Amino acid sequence: MASGEAAEHPCVTPDLLDRYAAGDRDAYNLLFETIYDDLRRRAHWMAKNAGRTLSTTAVLHEAYIKLAGGELSLNDESHFFALAARAMRQVVLNAARDRGAEKRGGNLVQTTMKSGLMVGAEPAVDFLSLEQALLRLSDASPRLAQVVELHFFAGLGFPEIARLLELSERTVARDWRAARAILQLQLDSSANPTDEPA
Repeated sequence: MASGEAAEHPCVTPDLLDRYAAGDRDAYNLLFETIYDDLRRRAHWMAKNAGRTLSTTAVLHEAYIKLAGGELSLNDESHFFALAARAMRQVVLNAARDRGAEKRGGNLVQTTMKSGLMVGAEPAVDFLSLEQALLRLSDASPRLAQVVELHFFAGLGFPEIARLLELSERTVARDWRAARAILQLQLDSSANPTDEPA
C-alpha cells in the first residue's frame, strides 16, 4: 500500500454501509473501528501539523462525533474514509482559526503541495491560506477541489479517487496536477503580495 492511501478492509460490506446510512450505531462503531488505524495515521499527520494544542486523539474524537449521526448515503469504504478525513480537516481548521485569533502566525504548518501528503522541507504554508485557496478553487472547479481534498487530506490514492468520482485514473492524475499548480500559485501570491495598489 502506498504511503497515505486508505487500505481496503474486507469486513466493510455494502450491508454495513447501508446499516450506517440508516443510523445504526453499532454499524457506525464497527465501521469506524475497521478503518481506525488508517484514520489514526491521517489524524496524527493533521494533529502534528496543527500544532501542540491538538492531539491525534482529539482529532479522532471530534471526527467520530461529527460522523456519529449516520444518515449518510455511502458508496463504499473509500467514501466513508473521505467523509472522516473531511471531518478531521474541519477540526484542524477550527484549531488553526482559534490559534490565529490568539496570536498572529499561529496557523503555520509545514507541508507541501508537491507530494500527496508528506510533510517536507518546503517553506511553511499557512493552513488558513490553504483553506481559502481551496474555497476559491472549489468555486471555480468543484471537481479539482474535491480531488485535492480526497488526495491531500483524505490520503486516498488515484485509483480510489477515480472509483469514488467515477473518473479514469488518468483524469484524476491530470486534475491533481492542475489543482496543485493553481493552489501553489494562489499560495505564492498570498505569501508574496505585490506592493502596487490594486
